[in-house]
Amino acid sequence: MSIKEETSHDTFLSCLHQYFEQICSSSSGGDLLKGMREKAWDHFLELGLPDKQQEAFKYVPLRRLYDLTVQKGPLPLIDKEEVLEHIYPECRGSYFVFINGSYRPELSDLSNLPKKVVALPIADAMRSYGPFLQSRWSKALKEEPDPFAVLNLAIHPQGLFFYVPPKVVIEAPIQTLFLSTPGCFAPARLQLFLASQTEVQWISSIAGEGLHNTFLDVALEDGASFQQTDISGKELGWHFNFLRATLKRDSRLKYFALTKGPKITRHSLRTQIQGENADVLLQGLWHLQENAQAHTHVFVEHAEPHARSLQKFKGVLKGISQSSFEGKIFVRPEAQKTEAYQLNHNLLLSEGAIAYAKPNLEIFADDVKASHGATFAQVDDEQLFYLKSRGLSSEEASRLLIRGFMQEMIDQIPHAFIRKEVEKDVFTI
Repeated sequence: MSIKEETSHDTFLSCLHQYFEQICSSSSGGDLLKGMREKAWDHFLELGLPDKQQEAFKYVPLRRLYDLTVQKGPLPLIDKEEVLEHIYPECRGSYFVFINGSYRPELSDLSNLPKKVVALPIADAMRSYGPFLQSRWSKALKEEPDPFAVLNLAIHPQGLFFYVPPKVVIEAPIQTLFLSTPGCFAPARLQLFLASQTEVQWISSIAGEGLHNTFLDVALEDGASFQQTDISGKELGWHFNFLRATLKRDSRLKYFALTKGPKITRHSLRTQIQGENADVLLQGLWHLQENAQAHTHVFVEHAEPHARSLQKFKGVLKGISQSSFEGKIFVRPEAQKTEAYQLNHNLLLSEGAIAYAKPNLEIFADDVKASHGATFAQVDDEQLFYLKSRGLSSEEASRLLIRGFMQEMIDQIPHAFIRKEVEKDVFTI
């Protein structure tokens, strides 16, 4: 590391320390929450800020990150009309709002959610659900390898606790809107607990040009079903997104990440299958232009038998954009009869576009079906020639081939109103 890099690194760390002290001095939640913040900060310092030697951050432009000035921004005056500009009509009455990382109940609307559902700021939830949260956080601190995920626990300003009681099915999709102001650090935290036989559809959307650090921790009990769609827009900010999930018997997790090209996006997805017959589906599509970057890091752990997982991600890159994908399937000896698959496909539309992929398997059981693979391609000349021979222009033919590459993934987006928006936006390449 050069002297200049060391200076940026130290300055960035100093800014984070100031942020941590401000949060500890101003946040509520009692001694239990404060104690967990301090433990998380100490663990973050033990892990240290990442560098290029760490595989999970090998392609992330860390020098540009550490050159940023991290600050705790004031909460701007925003009314509900401004918020509604970012809320899908289908989510009116079921949305949560975060501004610069802080959950804002007064700007949120829960009127369409069942009365049995519990939604509280984490500081308030500590009174009734403190033992559960402390147990969850203590376990996470022992196992979490990502320093920015640990940092989120230490410095999130006001998080959200969301509990769904047994056998409650929430029909309306729930949207979480993360707003940020330029230059501000926005570490948002959500703790979700879905009891047995519950169903939830979740949509996360980002807006603003700050440095987003969003962390969603989901605990799925027996037979619970959680479906999340994560949307990163075209703003020029940074987005570090974390999903951590544990699944018990017969539970289902479906996740889809759509990245349309903010400056830098990094998705870190870690799931642990703790019960038989659980099912994990992790999918994503990135469509990058100019100098945008998208990095995806996935870890799926099979700890029980008769479970299934599929990772499937596609990327379209143009200009001098870059992407990376690193995924691992980890199968423990007791996880017999596992089925686990992993795929990453990339379409490069310019000479300056770069994509990296590192899919891998680590299997310690002997009765497993598993595979992994990655592909890199350009628009096929023969297919272009065929379409042009049928009367299409070069531009029309190229657009049609790109659409064909992307359509498979767009069809996997759970909500028709998002699919329609994506098709209108993405296919104007």
